[in-house]
Amino acid sequence: MKTIILAEDVAAIAKIVIHKLQNSGYKVKYFKNGEGVVEAVIEEKASLLITDIMMPIKDGMTILKEVKSNSVISDVPVIILTGNSQEESVVRGFKNGAADYIRKPFSTTELLLRVKKALNE
Repeated sequence: MKTIILAEDVAAIAKIVIHKLQNSGYKVKYFKNGEGVVEAVIEEKASLLITDIMMPIKDGMTILKEVKSNSVISDVPVIILTGNSQEESVVRGFKNGAADYIRKPFSTTELLLRVKKALNE
């Protein structure tokens, strides 16, 4: 079973994402802010990280940069799931190594398809 780390500060959104992913056969480890996310990607040997950008303690763009600059986990795909739809943010996400960028509001069916694509399934 593949493990997905989810960093999302809005509990209602996290609940929807976790439900969809678990019902699709993934193990999900959830963080309500950016604290401890990078360490969890390493410890859990995560297959994928899904992160919001605007979160307390550590924002998703910082997390993305830390993952991509760490040789142990740099190959873990990162999907940004955020309400920030400004072109500048999208471009920054991809330049920093994001596998995908999903804008809120989103379809859970589309999210699952993008997860499968990022995992080469």
